[in-house]
Amino acid sequence: MKIVLSLAAFMLFIVAAGVYMVNQDTDTLVEEDYYERSLKYDQVYNRKQNVLDDQATPIIQFNSDTLIIIFMQENNRGTLRFRRNSDGSLDKKMPFYTENNIFKLPTTFFQKGNWNIEISWDTSGKEYVANQSFNIQ
Repeated sequence: MKIVLSLAAFMLFIVAAGVYMVNQDTDTLVEEDYYERSLKYDQVYNRKQNVLDDQATPIIQFNSDTLIIIFMQENNRGTLRFRRNSDGSLDKKMPFYTENNIFKLPTTFFQKGNWNIEISWDTSGKEYVANQSFNIQ
């Protein structure tokens, strides 16, 4: 009788755990479009290689409440993707354009902590991608 009760309790636990996991809205993937992005990885690799070949890694600086991105060339157009590993609901994506080599962004809408930024940009018809981490105090 104890064996039957133990098996029944174990089966109930397994069913309850399965129902709980199916009803969760969160996904464990870092990016929503993880699989689509993996299919285009050759393009991303070539963009990262362009950064290395041209020594075009942007410099990220902070000046009080402003994030400053310094590019090696002028006339940059692209997107910034900010990711917060501890809370994906804070992730942001925004387009940018610079006529000179400096882009400034106020950091008042960022929460304090560690952030990852992916800078994807185009300069003179050549495409680049750079990833960096930064910390907002």
